[in-house]
Amino acid sequence: MNNLEFHAYAKAEAYREPEARSLPADRFFDTHAHKEHLIVLIETGSFTVDYGDNQSVFGPGDMCYVAPGVEHTDQAGPDGASYVLAWRTADA
Repeated sequence: MNNLEFHAYAKAEAYREPEARSLPADRFFDTHAHKEHLIVLIETGSFTVDYGDNQSVFGPGDMCYVAPGVEHTDQAGPDGASYVLAWRTADA
């Protein structure tokens, strides 16, 4: 998936305007959950999401979805990561 496709998908699925972000190498986020639906498009680098019983590594062009209330950790890869994310309220 590319950036244009991601923006079109986010709009079609009633997500808020996507936001570009980046993380330094190996940046780790401890166990947490979100109150809203989250989609993330990795543009450069890599990003690992660990759901406890399942770990997924995402690279350029991959889209990740995290449902509200799902506990997970995530970490940028050794080269960091740049990505675009979008949020949608849990009741949407």
